[in-house]
Amino acid sequence: MKYIFFVSREPWASFNSLYAYVKSKGDFPSQLLAFYNHEENMRKVENMLKILYFGYGKNLELKKIKIPDDVDDMRKIIQEHVEENDIVDITGARKFSILSLLGMKNVRVIYLYLQDMRFSSLPFMMRPYNLQKLMEVDI
Repeated sequence: MKYIFFVSREPWASFNSLYAYVKSKGDFPSQLLAFYNHEENMRKVENMLKILYFGYGKNLELKKIKIPDDVDDMRKIIQEHVEENDIVDITGARKFSILSLLGMKNVRVIYLYLQDMRFSSLPFMMRPYNLQKLMEVDI
């Protein structure tokens, strides 16, 4: 099982969602796969993940794949890498990224729901817990 996520324009979105998953499940995903468009944002998220995993004494296994801004090309890439029982985190995904998931089966889709977007650029632990919730959907 892989934990697959999208790195968006706001690096905290990807990190916060993974951190919420870790806190709610009490488990660190052993394999991470990041789909990204912008090198700088991917670098920021990777640095945050290194700190998180190091802080808990965990080994970070992160694979990064740069994706195009085209739904059809992205769909091909995603279908090559997403397997049955993987977790796909759409918190940092753009709409066309989510469209590329249509028709996939036997994956868990998760996202970090945030009631108040004023806190979107803050770390998970600095936002009110009652305004955020990790949501899961099996498809």
